[in-house]
Amino acid sequence: MKKTTVIFGILFGVLSCTSKKVVVEETEKNSQNRNKVEIIKFMGTITTFSTDIGEDTFWNFPDEHAKLTINDDGFIEDIKSLKSKDESHFLEYTYAFIVHKKNETDTLYSDSTLKTWILKKSNGKKEYFYDEEGITAENLRHSYSFFKDCW
Repeated sequence: MKKTTVIFGILFGVLSCTSKKVVVEETEKNSQNRNKVEIIKFMGTITTFSTDIGEDTFWNFPDEHAKLTINDDGFIEDIKSLKSKDESHFLEYTYAFIVHKKNETDTLYSDSTLKTWILKKSNGKKEYFYDEEGITAENLRHSYSFFKDCW
């Protein structure tokens, strides 16, 4: 009886370790298949700028960047579903959301309000969106302290 219990215990231990490994591997595989969004926040803390922060200034000062990576989970499609607007509502370049999908890289820019968006496609074409209700900003600030003024 003791021999059977010991063998059963060893067999159970081996099987449980193997199943844990499979679950961990599946979880890692699923997270790797998701589209990642790299977010860059222009902090503007090291240097004072006398002009508005445009796209060129945003990229020319990498020491001013803070970075965060999140899963896409439909975020980009939510932005694309917003009302189209012209660029008149856009303040300064504060955030860049870099989206890598297959062989393309799109960049979404937003100002500090997170209500006004510019989608710059890999071909250079720009589209403008505006979130009147501010739902996107509210969701981002609720989910990530990165988007709050003080973090």
